[in-house]
Amino acid sequence: MIFASDLDRTLIYSKKAMGPNFEAADVIPVELYQGEHISFMSPETARLLVELAKTTLFVPVTTRTIEQYERIFYIRETFNPKYAVTSNGGNVLVDGVPDPDWQRHVAEALSRSEHADKVIEAFGRISSPEWVKSYRHSDSLFFSIILDRDNMPLDAVEEFRAELAGMRWNLSVQGRKMYLVPDGVSKGDGLLHVKKLSGASRIAASGDSLLDESLLKAADYAIVPRHGEIYAAHMESGVYAFTERDGMGAAEDLIAKIAEWFALPAAESGLASGEKR
Repeated sequence: MIFASDLDRTLIYSKKAMGPNFEAADVIPVELYQGEHISFMSPETARLLVELAKTTLFVPVTTRTIEQYERIFYIRETFNPKYAVTSNGGNVLVDGVPDPDWQRHVAEALSRSEHADKVIEAFGRISSPEWVKSYRHSDSLFFSIILDRDNMPLDAVEEFRAELAGMRWNLSVQGRKMYLVPDGVSKGDGLLHVKKLSGASRIAASGDSLLDESLLKAADYAIVPRHGEIYAAHMESGVYAFTERDGMGAAEDLIAKIAEWFALPAAESGLASGEKR
């Protein structure tokens, strides 16, 4: 059994994203960057995750690069995951090392999308210093762009999203970041590779952004925090099950619900997962 989860704004939170019911003094630091703790987990989330990891394979899944993922010391030290999916699915780590077979698979998939140089050239036609602060070609797989979101030209970005689709790339905005991701880089595909490697039969997953949709669709049961891109897009559609709370409380809710689902007999859990993704 696998519990595959996005990290940022799903299991771990910045001070700004925690929500009003949590204070920095009352939560567990999980990430250290330039000498400062910048991401946190609630004690109850940590307790629930430790319990769940005793009977399931916990697989962190993240858009972060390998380097950024490795900054989350708490997950490494507490769980030492056998598998992790980083770089939005572009890398699958096995005992902390990128799987070369998966890297070859991704390279072949990338060849079917427009070249990254053409994509960033097209982005340059709508970009300006008023709202784009910097960008990087993360792990040479996708673009991570730092924004001034208040000044972002929404209509131009939506037109660019449609242009990207024709290039077999995708666009996602999360907080002050925009991601441009080729079709060949997918969290869901990375998770299915882990499923094959591990021999697991049942998967539960959680995530909050549109880049997590492939992850959720690869799972037998999925639950989404009551915040973020997926909630905004699908809050009334009935497509997904949502947590009762938003912010850091959502992490506690989703792990509790996933533990309940895993406790069901396989036949019953299959019916439960079919009601809502």
